[in-house]
Order: sequence, then C-alpha cells, then structure tokens
Amino acid sequence: MITDKFKHVLIVGMGKTGYSVVNFLKDKNICISVYDFKELILDTRERLKGISIANYYNGPLEEKYLKNIDCIVVSPGVDLRNPVLKDAQKNKIPVINDLTLFSEEINQEKTKVIGVTGTNGKTTVCTLLEHLFIKAGYKAVAAGNIGLPVLEIKNVNDFDIIIIELSSFQLEIKNKLNFDVGVILNITEDHMDRYDTFDHYVEAKHSILEHSNKKIICADDLVMKRWNYEDAVVFSESINKNKNAYGIKDEENKKYIIDHSGLKVDITDVNLLGKHNQLNIMAAIATFKQFDNKFNEIDSTLKKFPIINNRLEWVKEVNGINFYNDSKATNISSAIAAVKAFEGKNIFLIVGGDSKNQNLSSLSEALKNKIKKLYLIGKDAELIQNACKNLKEVEIRTLTTMKEATHQAFKDADSGDIILLAPACASYDMYKSYIERGDDFKSIVANF
Repeated sequence: MITDKFKHVLIVGMGKTGYSVVNFLKDKNICISVYDFKELILDTRERLKGISIANYYNGPLEEKYLKNIDCIVVSPGVDLRNPVLKDAQKNKIPVINDLTLFSEEINQEKTKVIGVTGTNGKTTVCTLLEHLFIKAGYKAVAAGNIGLPVLEIKNVNDFDIIIIELSSFQLEIKNKLNFDVGVILNITEDHMDRYDTFDHYVEAKHSILEHSNKKIICADDLVMKRWNYEDAVVFSESINKNKNAYGIKDEENKKYIIDHSGLKVDITDVNLLGKHNQLNIMAAIATFKQFDNKFNEIDSTLKKFPIINNRLEWVKEVNGINFYNDSKATNISSAIAAVKAFEGKNIFLIVGGDSKNQNLSSLSEALKNKIKKLYLIGKDAELIQNACKNLKEVEIRTLTTMKEATHQAFKDADSGDIILLAPACASYDMYKSYIERGDDFKSIVANF
C-alpha cells in the first residue's frame, strides 16, 4: 500500500477533497500536516477538532512547509505549476491526489469503475448514469467532481458500479486507477488560467483514455475528430457508419437515440433541454449499454429523470416570461449551448464573472442573431463588452449586481420571452460558488 511508504504527508488544499483525505489517513499511523491558501488556520483547526494534525499552514505555499514531508496530496483546485510543488517533484517528493489513494482501496475485479470527463455535461451524465444503473437493479454511486469525494464512499467494494466525474485537474496526476469505461463528452476552451496552452488542457482530458479498457468519445467534437480510435464507441448527432456508433434519428415528429443493433430510445419528452443534452443522454446510454443489454425501461427512466439544479433549470414564469437558471454554464461553450436550447425565442441573457482567460471573441460570434439583449455583471464585464462590440443589433447593459441585471431584464422582456442566466464565467469574483450564484438568481426571481 502506498500509505505504508510514508511517515509525514502534507495535504495541500482544504476543500471537500482535502478533508476527505484527512479522514482517510487519520487512522493509518501517518503524521498529517495541512495547508490552504485562503482558509484561516483557526477555521481549519475547528473543522479538524479531535484529529491529530502536526502543522497547520496558510497563505502562500512555502518550501519550509515541506521539511520532513515525504508525500504531498493535492486537491483539484491546486495549480501544479506552483514553483514549490515543482521543486518538490524535482526532489523526488511524490505529489499524489485522492484518486491515487482510492485506486488502492477499490477491488476492481468486483467493482466496475466508469470515468467521465469533458468540458461540459459531466454532472448531468454521471447523475443520469447513477439513475439508470439504480433503476436497473445495480448498487451504484456517482462521486468525484460531482460533489462526493471518492474517499467518502462508504464500503466502496460493496458497489457494483462507481461512476467518477473527473475534471482535467484530477487527470493531471497519474495513478494506478483504471476505468472499465472512460468517457470524454466534449473538449472546448476552459480553465485557461490554469493551463499555459489549450493543448495542455486537451492532454489532461485525453489522458483518461490511456487508462480505459473501453473508450467512448464524441464524433462531433472538433478536437476528438482528429483522434484515431478505431476501437472507440462513438456518439454523434448524425448516424455514423461505425458499428460501435450511437446517433439521433427523427421519425414522425419524435426523436430517438439509435445504434446498429436495433436500439431505439425515445427522447422526445425528456426534461433535459437542448441539443447538447441529447448528446449527454446518448453518452450515458452508450456507457450503460457496455454493462447491461437486458434493461428495457430506458425510455421511461429518462422521462422521469429530473432537471439538475443550476443546469438549464426552469425557475418560474411571470407574466408569460420564463426564467431559466444555468449558473453552471461557467465557460463560453456551455453558455452558447444554453442559448441554442431556446432557438426561435427572444432571449434576454445575463452573462459575466471571472472569464478565466478564455478567448471571448467566440462569444460574440455565437450570440449573433440569437439574443435580444445582453446584461453584463462581474469582474470581466468590460472585457466581455469589448469582445461583443460587433453585436450591433443587441443592446448591451453593464450592471453592478445580479439583482439589478435580473430586474432590468424583467423590465425589458415581454410575454413569451426567455430570461436566461448563463454566465460563461466562473463565479468566484462575486460568489463562493456557481451554486450560490444560481441560488441568488432564483431568490431574486422568486420575489417577482
């Protein structure tokens, strides 16, 4: 076991993952030190009351914190380009993550593991997979980036299936965990504040396939189109000739997901809106089918699958105006997908926050002829306004708060119109998380 090799571990980043690592290691006869850039030491002490911790650190990460450390466990939010972490690796101090520890806990001969990554749609697909497997009689759980750290799964080897949502940050660190099925949903620009180039971001996503027995990728994705994976299962809006392909078929005003074996799943009346969600559903079905070919209630299970909070979530109708919360649209491609879900409607769009060094020019092009008015908030409102100056037919307003933007949109909209929060940016400039941002929007709308 890897934990047998180490005497003193430093945990870097005390979010959910960091605390799960502490709880995992606390009974393993290992000395533990903890560090977080922002969290106050007093707060960390309070949260770890009753657990023996050698050192508490915060502020900038310093080399002196590594004295007598023989392993560093990093949380996903920690940038591996940090000079102290780079020096640690040069000095042969292992830098691992929670997946490294999890890989030694799980019996993969008994419990199957699915890994799901992509720029957008991960939580939707993982939640839908968990839903499908449970309805089909399996003991299954979705964990990882979805919110439940993998080390907090109780009695891990009692499960038939574990579905792990994986960010690019989690995939940056190599470990021994293999995936029975590895899925990449899509790859578009995101987290450019954490990567030197887009290619580095792509490399992190691609690495899941190196550890996957079966590979599932999107044939429509501009990045994945360039890859030569003859053995991969592919999913696409069109019907691919590949015998391992899933596609969409329109028939008598209904929409079906099909494959070459005769599968025909009706997705006409599902709760998940937009073409991007049709691809998400297809990816989930393609994955589910790698394990089960007997369950015949996929259609009805899909129809009962609820909308997930902050993901094109219908909030309320007021005077014929419908409000939708897509606070999880934290990058440009997800915001564009949200807009496209309401084709033919007048859309009053709220955008803004921390743009994470994304190339904002693509937003302007994608919104052309798609929206009625644009309301900008947050740290990078001015950057977005400059990027969208070619949208001559769209009135652009910059406002200070979510409340101001929502009230202005409501004042401007008429019956039949859509007011959509799809920020295209991270939330940390104004909120603790995209969840808090979405809750703020919903509470504002609730008062109309």
